[in-house]
Amino acid sequence: MACSLVAVFVVLTAVCAAGSEPKRVLVVHSFGSVAPPFTTHSIAFETELVEKMGKRVDLDEVSLDMARYADSTLQEALVEYLQKRQSHWQPDLVVPIGSPAGVFVAQYRDRLFPKTPILYTGMDRRRLPPDALEKNAAFIGENFDLPGFVEDILQIAPATKNIAVVIGASQVEQYWAAAFRKEFEPYANRINFIWLNDLSLDQMLEKTRALPPDSFIFLILLLRDATGVTHNADEALQRIHAVANAPINSIFQHQLGLGIVGGRLYQAEHEGIESARIAVRILHGEPASSFPPEIVGPMSPRYDWRELKRWKINEERLPPGSVVSFREPTVWDNYGGWIIAGVSFCFVQAVLIFGLLANLAKRRLAERSLVASEGRVALAADAAHLGVWELDPATNEVWVSDELRDLFQITPGTDVDYAAFQERVYPDDQPLHNSTIKRAIETKGSYEIEYRVLLQDGTVRWISGRARCMSDGDGRSTRLLGVSMDVTERKRAEKEAMEQRDELFHLSRVATLGQLSGSLAHELNQPLGIILSNAQAAQHMLAGDAPDIPELREILADIVGENLRAGEVITRLRALLKRGETRLLPLALNEVIEDVLHLLRSDLVARGVTAQTRLAEGLPEVPVDEVQLQQVLLNIITNACDAMAENSPKDRILRISTNLQSDAVRVSIADQGRGLPDGDVSQIFQPFFTTKSHGLGIGLSICRSIIAAHDGRLWAEPNDGRGTALHMELQIVAHSVL
Repeated sequence: MACSLVAVFVVLTAVCAAGSEPKRVLVVHSFGSVAPPFTTHSIAFETELVEKMGKRVDLDEVSLDMARYADSTLQEALVEYLQKRQSHWQPDLVVPIGSPAGVFVAQYRDRLFPKTPILYTGMDRRRLPPDALEKNAAFIGENFDLPGFVEDILQIAPATKNIAVVIGASQVEQYWAAAFRKEFEPYANRINFIWLNDLSLDQMLEKTRALPPDSFIFLILLLRDATGVTHNADEALQRIHAVANAPINSIFQHQLGLGIVGGRLYQAEHEGIESARIAVRILHGEPASSFPPEIVGPMSPRYDWRELKRWKINEERLPPGSVVSFREPTVWDNYGGWIIAGVSFCFVQAVLIFGLLANLAKRRLAERSLVASEGRVALAADAAHLGVWELDPATNEVWVSDELRDLFQITPGTDVDYAAFQERVYPDDQPLHNSTIKRAIETKGSYEIEYRVLLQDGTVRWISGRARCMSDGDGRSTRLLGVSMDVTERKRAEKEAMEQRDELFHLSRVATLGQLSGSLAHELNQPLGIILSNAQAAQHMLAGDAPDIPELREILADIVGENLRAGEVITRLRALLKRGETRLLPLALNEVIEDVLHLLRSDLVARGVTAQTRLAEGLPEVPVDEVQLQQVLLNIITNACDAMAENSPKDRILRISTNLQSDAVRVSIADQGRGLPDGDVSQIFQPFFTTKSHGLGIGLSICRSIIAAHDGRLWAEPNDGRGTALHMELQIVAHSVL
């Protein structure tokens, strides 16, 4: 058991140790350490790989240096070297960069890396053998569109007749020179291709210095010239650019800015980064054969603005979506912010100056308008005898106009506060006046009130006052503005009109009672006759020797009852005949109706009219003048009886009902008379309109005036069947606390 545990521990320790060891990556370079674009690719690859893996990767590099050494015997020596070093350092991944390295690894893989995954990158897919990707290998590289390079040149320089092709003489460059020659054959009738691959760099410089007009230079690769001298392709490009008399184009994106015009350039740096990401996944255990070959195409067209300007190439010829880099900043680019700031500052100043001038003009116009408005207001106030005042609630100080000083008999030139202002108000009206002003200030509202003032000479005058509370921006009450006007004469005229109206109402009542004199006499004669009969019977009984005392008591009780009955009739008549001011008191309408019917009982019997009542119970009280309401009911009921005078006795039915509406009590009185000839019930309330031969036509007009004075309404409607129904609504008593 102990031996088993030890074995498990040893295995786990070995696994953990293996997992913690860094992954070994062997990078096989095609050329030396400075050979663009291959070094651009390898630097991007190694930088991205280390960034993703950190200390978990162990990088090692070998170089074929194919620019210098392309001998097969040297490759055999490198194979032997790699075989010996793998006994000490076995890679987890092999990454050949460039087609020479790819061809080398594919050729010697069985001898060097039979089981190690391979990631081919930095090369054209056509350079690898067909079976190179069958054994645990992945590919990420280019597939150059060779005719596309010519099309890029003709896109921006369609007049081109000569293209000088710059390419070296190394083995890989010879391959590409042959490939480009073959792909360029379709353009031979249009373009004269000048091949410089059999020249030294100095000779190439001389050629590019003296190219014929309408020429273009196309740089493919320059790793080694025809004399066997190796070169840095980027440095060679810059030397050619310095002497060339024609624009230059190339293949790779990293050379934009070194002297080429631009076009659809291939992305060596991006290809290196993508290769590193695939390498990380392979090192983490994914099989290399699980990745399909990935072709990294050219980027969208990009151009160097400086070269476009140098060779006078119009930007309108660039393909749609092209990106132009290295633009020389214009004055606007360098100082656009300052220019905008300066112009904005001047504009703001101009706007401020214009605004100040406009405000000044508006202010002067407003001042003139204010002076004119004040003059008009003062003129209107003088013409209407209006006094203007302003109260400051914070200090209780009051400003008053000269007209108000005259109105309230305030000494000119003296200061006025709220207390002095309030002293002029009639004592009985001071509580209402004070509470109204306070409520307006608290609610930030307005008010309209009529009150009396007691002047120093003892004169009492009526004042109509209106005021509105003015507030600041924070909603706080700042002042109360008001006007006051003397309405004493209007009040006096209203009082005279009310007295005349009451006199008219009184005369109408007297006339109505005159029409009822016969019935009223009967109402009085009946109880008086009963009193006389009972008194004679009592005298007769007292004349006897043994009067019946209980019977006498009953006789005396009858006499008292009939006396009270007669007294009530006389009291009602006195109330109707009495003159007096209108007094509104809360009364029950049902009781007023019953009193009127009791007063008209004899007249209804004499006319053969049957009164049917349907009075709702529990009705609220209404504020009315009892005498005036009785007058209205008497007039309407007698008119209804007159309307049914021609009916047979059984058809003389008067229906009186009461009911509660939403905020009022309604009284309805319906007859079965002949109604109006035209059915127009509105004209019966017009003064001096009557359908009776003996009427004046003012009764219903007076009734409507009385009801209107009670804030009620009176109207007529055709009755169901026949006759007319009059309806009267009076507002109920409002239970509110001021």
